Amino acid sequence: MTDYTLEELLIARMAKEFSGERIAVGATILSDLSARLAKALYAPDAMLLTHSRAAADPILTPKGLNEEWSLTPSAASVLGWPEMFDMIAQGLLQIWIGTVQIDKHGNSNISVVGDWDKPAVQLVGARGVPDDLWGCERLCYHLRKHNKRAFVDRVDFICGLGYGPERDRLKLDRGWPGTVVSDLGVFGWDEELGHMKIETLHPGVSFAEVQAKTGFTWPAKHGVSFPETAAPTEEELYWIREKLDPRGVRRLESAEATDALLKTLWAEEAARIAAPEPA
Repeated sequence: MTDYTLEELLIARMAKEFSGERIAVGATILSDLSARLAKALYAPDAMLLTHSRAAADPILTPKGLNEEWSLTPSAASVLGWPEMFDMIAQGLLQIWIGTVQIDKHGNSNISVVGDWDKPAVQLVGARGVPDDLWGCERLCYHLRKHNKRAFVDRVDFICGLGYGPERDRLKLDRGWPGTVVSDLGVFGWDEELGHMKIETLHPGVSFAEVQAKTGFTWPAKHGVSFPETAAPTEEELYWIREKLDPRGVRRLESAEATDALLKTLWAEEAARIAAPEPA
């Protein structure tokens, strides 16, 4: 990738999943930027929220690290949790979730790794994912690293429900697994099999690499040759680089992410906040 980075590719691709007159939310840095890009170019009627889902429809400002505070004054409204869940129940939320595990049937996990009674890793808990199941049409997922710990045969704990008998038992017709994006490709669903499938692979990525880094076997019926993920357009790159993320916060979800980079970004932002406004 010489003309664009992997992060720019993912932002542009994830932006295509949003539509207008809905709430557009991205729980990861790249998916948050994709929601902003969608509003700028493809879904002008979409409503943006900050990470806490409090400030509604803030203006398209450059990405920062303290947006819970800086964007609230520019918001069209500030939502309480009752209003937020009411909108979810009405199917108005579109979300990209940064899940820790996802399995071949689309079950997702952000709660624990290992046995529930004695987990190897305690995560953030299911949070709002079970609620989103009953209101969102689809749950899309962004996984930063494609490996056998993330793409598993079976999740250790189900937060988001995929295909299978439990969904059928509950007669759950919403919260379907949506598009999945990783650093290797874009993935969808074979509804007949109830199984994940490969949609596109990023430039330079082979099927053999994806299979080696996946904890389950891809269905043979889907083959081993796949289209390449479309490159971002010049307009998309302009908005990402010049308007939405000129400070390069997206690098925090790249291979160059370090504690030093985070400290540098914080220091730069603190200096801008402390600087006196022009007369």
